[in-house]
Amino acid sequence: MKEKNRTSSSIRNIMFSIMGYVFTILLQFVNRKVFVELLTTEYLGLNGLFSNIISMLALSELGIGTAMTFALYKPVAEKNVEKIKSLMMLYKRVYSIIGWVVLGLGAGLTPFLQFLIKDMPDIPHIRIFYLLYVLNSGISYFYTYKRTLIICNQDEYISTTTTTISSIATRVLQIIFLYLTRNYFAYLIIQVIMTRLENVVISKIADKQYPYLLDDNIQELSVEEKVKIKNNVKAMFCHKIGDVIVNATDNLIISKVLGLSAAGLFSNYVLISGNVSNLSNTIIRATSSSVGDLIARGDKERSYQVYKDMLFANFWIICFCSGGLLCLTQPFISIWLGSEYLLDSRFVLIMVACFYFAGMRTVTLVYKNAAGLFRPDRYKAIVESVANLVISIPLTHYWGVTGVKLGTLISTLLIPFWIEGLVLYKYYFKKSLFTYLLIQLGYAFSTAVIIGITYIVCSCVPLEGYAGLAFRAVVCCIFPNLLIILMYFRSGGFNYFLGMVKKRILKKG
Repeated sequence: MKEKNRTSSSIRNIMFSIMGYVFTILLQFVNRKVFVELLTTEYLGLNGLFSNIISMLALSELGIGTAMTFALYKPVAEKNVEKIKSLMMLYKRVYSIIGWVVLGLGAGLTPFLQFLIKDMPDIPHIRIFYLLYVLNSGISYFYTYKRTLIICNQDEYISTTTTTISSIATRVLQIIFLYLTRNYFAYLIIQVIMTRLENVVISKIADKQYPYLLDDNIQELSVEEKVKIKNNVKAMFCHKIGDVIVNATDNLIISKVLGLSAAGLFSNYVLISGNVSNLSNTIIRATSSSVGDLIARGDKERSYQVYKDMLFANFWIICFCSGGLLCLTQPFISIWLGSEYLLDSRFVLIMVACFYFAGMRTVTLVYKNAAGLFRPDRYKAIVESVANLVISIPLTHYWGVTGVKLGTLISTLLIPFWIEGLVLYKYYFKKSLFTYLLIQLGYAFSTAVIIGITYIVCSCVPLEGYAGLAFRAVVCCIFPNLLIILMYFRSGGFNYFLGMVKKRILKKG
């Protein structure tokens, strides 16, 4: 595929991703507002707890999704239909097994729910609610393999559009039924039905786009190919364990140590930072199929230049979002839910630091996965997860909810942040880790200065309420972008993307 086509695919996927997430995020906040008004904080904590348990069950996926995507890049680039059919048949079998395993393991955990909560709330049918969460998760695996093929063909906008429509319909129906019935059971049933419907639609679209998926004449993969995929899956499973434990245990720790009410307050901040993180990551990850195509064609010098340009773009996005999170989260929650739902400012500062360093790993991970570098750091995530638990649990006892995020921040900086760069630079780019660290330290310093100035300016705003939030939002839109332009207008990354914007404008003109 020509560079021009790769670029067009990336831009198209990014635009659909942004539009989809904006609509979804807005409805999520409305949904949460209604949820808090009509149900108790314990229900909110329960929501977060069940979500984290389901994330733990996602270990059953073994990291197959990433290994599967990598294996598909080359045959998709070469239009090798027979190889694609063989891979898809294998993944269909595997994901069917995973779906049933998730359903079985999830149901098996039902009798042990009380051990995950400090004080069991007086909520009727709590185990039935949990089983509906499990069902919603389990059925999503049966069609995942077809969604991956769509993404590998650089048509992620199709998947994004379908997910967006499904999410909007789900949130609207949930809001309506909550107002009419104040029934959590109906809320969850809608989620299950819409998840099933979304997956069926994705399956039908994939069958229409790639009719060879319906062929009966499919060859088995060779033993060597299966061994290669198996080795990649083993390596990705180690990564998966670490990622799940690090990302899914915060709510579990808070629920057990501090109770469901604290978990409910925490979940509001997770909703905000998580949505901003998903939006920023989606913009970068929308280019992953194009990166995979570029790497599959073997031009490492061109690949490294694109990597640096993407890293700069990622820095701009993450820096801008970090300033917004730091300055707007507290006043937004005060207006959105009320001051009684606020956590202290130290928590927000640590949350923003976690957001920044997690976000600045995205481009490196996209390249690392696209290059198939799963094995060199396969134990990294396990070590990180152990460190996270060892650090977070005692800090939670001393500093409460803030301690959980501080533990995540410390473990991230100690282990994955530099190891992932080491693996990519050593095994793919054949360059020094020092180069990677120098770039990252430069961006981190710039971000600290930029959001620090933005925060000081916002602190000088005497307005409160909606007017204060609106004024601070304007400051957060202007100052970070202006400062980045002033600091980096001579850099290669800035000029590259400025040229891209000019080309798009001239093309439209």
